[in-house]
Amino acid sequence: MTDIVEILIKSDKSITELDDDFLFSQNVLSVSQYRHNGELYFNLLFDQKDRSCIKKIISKLFGSSQYFQINKVKNKNWVLESQKTLEPLSFNGLYIHNDGHKKNKNKKINICVNEGLAFGTGHHGTTAGCVNALLEIQKTINVKYFLDIGTGSGLLSIAANKIWKCRGIGIDHDKKSIEVAQNNIIKNNCRNKVKVRLLDITHESYKLAFSVKFDLIMINILANVVVQAKNSITKLISGNGTLIVSGFTKEQKNKIRVNYQNLGFTVLREYTLNNWVTLVMRAPNL
Repeated sequence: MTDIVEILIKSDKSITELDDDFLFSQNVLSVSQYRHNGELYFNLLFDQKDRSCIKKIISKLFGSSQYFQINKVKNKNWVLESQKTLEPLSFNGLYIHNDGHKKNKNKKINICVNEGLAFGTGHHGTTAGCVNALLEIQKTINVKYFLDIGTGSGLLSIAANKIWKCRGIGIDHDKKSIEVAQNNIIKNNCRNKVKVRLLDITHESYKLAFSVKFDLIMINILANVVVQAKNSITKLISGNGTLIVSGFTKEQKNKIRVNYQNLGFTVLREYTLNNWVTLVMRAPNL
């Protein structure tokens, strides 16, 4: 079997969903994190790489002064191994777990999501904020057709389908994410109502211009893309439709709010988890 390089890092800085493009570009096989004696550790697994290349990657993610340990380990199913470190998440009426854990019979909705090479297990503040938003607004809106921009693992698409029994599309510009999302959608019995497409919202939104607009749009992605996509979202969302937007910090929040408010969107709710913000907005009645 081929040897793999394992990087062990102790750091207070978490790897976020905003690092996904960089990690994919460096051919990271898996990323997992865990706590030991109250301290946070990370495992990054690569194909064979030289030390200088590894230092550049670690510096990009954690800072140039970060100490790390390199080990060579035998190849195995690292996607499955990385799942074992992810604990299930419990929300109000909704439970998220992976193949390493059983369903929670006390929850109305159980979602099984295996992260693989895409982000979005619910553990990060942006994804958790979006899930909380979906659960809170479920009694106040009716969703027939949704769009999930930057779907990643497909978690938000699956959650929307389970909550409203609705149809929708999850899009992502990364092929690996589309594959992971498709597998998770099939696993959760959503394939008849939820589709995924390889599509870049900043350049190809015209491909989504249907006669029926989306009454719910979710976008959990880089802050600059959230801004770049504003005009496309305005064209795709129905009048008085609901927009859930995340992927940015408290420091970036005002920029996001202003850009969308200038287009007629109204902020209804705000969630903050570990400095990450999720906004719920109402679209203008155009």
